[in-house]
Amino acid sequence: MRILARLVGLTACLFFVLSPALAAKRVALVIGNNDYENVPALQKAVNDAGAISQELAKLGFDVVSAENVGRRAMSRALVELEGKIETGDTALIYFAGHGFAVDGTNYLLPVDVPAAGPGEEGLVRDASFAANGLSDRLQEKGATTVILILDACRDNPFALPGKRSIGLTRGLSRMDPAEGMFVLFSAGQGQSALDRLSDTDENPNSVFTRTLLKELEEPGLSMVQIAKRTQSEVKELAAKVDHVQVPAYYDQIVGDLYLAPEGAALAKGSIGTLEEGGGKSVLPAPEQKVAALPANPQPIASFTRSNSGWMVNVSLPEAATQFGYRIGDKGAFTDAGLLDALDQRTGARMPKTSFEMAPDQGKTTIYVTWRDRRGEQADIVPINFDPTSALADEHKKILEQFWTSWIAFREWQGMTVYFTQLVSYRCAIKQVRYSFGDQPVDKIFKLPPCDPTDPNAVPDGATLYMKVPPKTQSMQVQLIYADGTMSPARSFNAPK
Repeated sequence: MRILARLVGLTACLFFVLSPALAAKRVALVIGNNDYENVPALQKAVNDAGAISQELAKLGFDVVSAENVGRRAMSRALVELEGKIETGDTALIYFAGHGFAVDGTNYLLPVDVPAAGPGEEGLVRDASFAANGLSDRLQEKGATTVILILDACRDNPFALPGKRSIGLTRGLSRMDPAEGMFVLFSAGQGQSALDRLSDTDENPNSVFTRTLLKELEEPGLSMVQIAKRTQSEVKELAAKVDHVQVPAYYDQIVGDLYLAPEGAALAKGSIGTLEEGGGKSVLPAPEQKVAALPANPQPIASFTRSNSGWMVNVSLPEAATQFGYRIGDKGAFTDAGLLDALDQRTGARMPKTSFEMAPDQGKTTIYVTWRDRRGEQADIVPINFDPTSALADEHKKILEQFWTSWIAFREWQGMTVYFTQLVSYRCAIKQVRYSFGDQPVDKIFKLPPCDPTDPNAVPDGATLYMKVPPKTQSMQVQLIYADGTMSPARSFNAPK
């Protein structure tokens, strides 16, 4: 009986060690960035990511794969990964590309990270992803085990020959992961990772990733064993070309973590590629949610009313290759099309960023989105539309821009002053005040009511002018606008 009890206890212990790797769902995000726009490009990061994606799928991971992605696409890839995580899952992020350390925090750089010099560290922080922030997000979603594998310990991408630069010369800073995390770097602190051993090195993968792949393929190794064997082999390979590269790992996993336990039958995983750009003309579904990005400039919309309806003009905060809109909360997005003009920033035809709405369009929310020069979709941005305030705002802008035409003096059976412009754009005006000479502006010129169905038309019987006292040399006019603001008292000289 004692022997039987011991066997039962041993079986239970083995099940406890192996069950997290076998039973819990496994999800992964794999990113490879080669084509950097403002810092040196890389050669093998995309190959590395592709190979790791295939290997993780064999190990039973549901893989989200993304290549050559900017800030927006990286954000969406992370959101897609978060959407797959349930309590108790194992989540893994593999990143091959440029990494950068600022004040002890490691950042993973998207391909559209801007160039930065001394004192501009904030540009890097705002445009990149903090490694420890990613792990925190995954644990907040419920992941019990989080694995970060970062092949990003390369030379400082912002360094320029003979000039000062921000950050460390090379490599990433050490990390102090929280419990439940395992972090593996392609090089130690202050070291740079080799993309290749030499210019004649034909291996499609970096020195670190080619070694890591070999260790991942061998079952029965814990993550610590994989890290140590990768560490030893990379050190030996790098030494052959007189380079020091010793992968570093930081382990806060309680117990042993196995990706491929000996003899375990792992479920076959899958790879889903995050598609961005590539000439795709698909606009987002109405229910699509977009992760908020930090401090992004927002588009500006202006509304112009004519007899035929509303013209909406949208000014985008960046160069775009496509623009779409939706009126209201339901329905599909409409591609506004392209102009017969090239944008020198993108080398492609400029998207049309204007569209029309019916003259009787009521209050609504307009949703706009666009694709940037990389073809990555921007956020879906809501724009509130109120026809009454939009009409008043349009007329106010015209009145303020062309205030010298508010009134006009004419000789016709004595001196006459016309208020034609103020009548035409009366939908922005609550009250017109005037005075003669330097007297207080306390007289009122009465305007006809605004007609929203035909706002610019002068109604029949409207008073457009009035006689002024003889010898009037000047008049002052002040407008109280419909939004409650007040114009300065403008002075107009009568002809001599």
